[in-house]
Amino acid sequence: MSEISENKQLPQAATYFPLQKGIYDVGPELKAFGIDLGNGVVDQQVFQIDENFAACRQVKLEARHERLSKYYRTQMLSSDVSTTILRFIIERLTLEYPELFQLDSQTDNDMALYCKLTNETLIFDQKLRFIRAERNGPAPSPDYHDSLDALACQIQEDLAIISRSPFGRDWLAAVHLCQANNWAAEEKIGQPFQSIHEPVAGMKNSERDAKAIVNTIVNKGPFVRFAWGLTTVAELNQHPRPCLSSGSKNEPNIRFNPQHPSLYLRVERQILWPFPEQQAALFTIRTYLTDCQQIRENKEKNKKLITTLQSMTKEQLKYKCLNKDYTSIVKWLSSKHSCTKPNILLIRAIHRLYRMK
Repeated sequence: MSEISENKQLPQAATYFPLQKGIYDVGPELKAFGIDLGNGVVDQQVFQIDENFAACRQVKLEARHERLSKYYRTQMLSSDVSTTILRFIIERLTLEYPELFQLDSQTDNDMALYCKLTNETLIFDQKLRFIRAERNGPAPSPDYHDSLDALACQIQEDLAIISRSPFGRDWLAAVHLCQANNWAAEEKIGQPFQSIHEPVAGMKNSERDAKAIVNTIVNKGPFVRFAWGLTTVAELNQHPRPCLSSGSKNEPNIRFNPQHPSLYLRVERQILWPFPEQQAALFTIRTYLTDCQQIRENKEKNKKLITTLQSMTKEQLKYKCLNKDYTSIVKWLSSKHSCTKPNILLIRAIHRLYRMK
């Protein structure tokens, strides 16, 4: 496929380390979108396109090819909410990356979004309903189902939409989740915020708390927040039910082996963008993987990772799938700097040897 020809010109990925407090916290931790988190102008972008674009797109194409309905679902997604959010995505892409996305009107009824990295032109009608994709190479298998599916395949983020009725009921109206982190779109679609977050150990998740959070994210903001975890596999798609044909490639919960350590910090950058008139909110989920070998080389970050792990309850460790490997992981992380203090006995022995010469 003749796409993604500009990958060499794309910038390096942003870096995030949301463990600065050194204490595990399950609160929303909503920050104002656009604040500088060490990445400059990139922190002001909803969608972050970087050197990992090709890898992220490949993960999405492989997931869709496995079974689209496993990774993409909608339920009671109104046309008003859909059109508003689709327009927002297109406007942000053309604003943030005018060199990569160009929007043109083909006719009085159709508009075209050209995506340089994929070399695809997405054709929509005036209500942003998907008509077709024009491309030189072969189409993805399956081809794009609708507008949200087509746009999700032009970016590195996963997407989710929460809607709320006039009577206060909220539900997950859409989710395009190809870089799943041990949760499944099929299981969460249509559920209210409270049910979706019920498994989160230690989170205040009463009906009152859940309604307050939903009210905030659909009426205020936009916000940015981060979620994190540790994984032994460098795979973006960690769906709880791996593809049977993939072998052990994305097998979840592989045990940590300190003799042959493989451990990654998995960070999700989540943007929560409100649409108060539609009583809805768009979630973007961008996943970053950092080799913990690199974190071990940074004494400050390594210490904060260790103290964060040590602050977790048994229930929280189990929720993060760390309960079985907690001891070996902390020991491995601690061993990097365990010999930083001088060995007084060794120094004295060396001095004696020099005096004997």
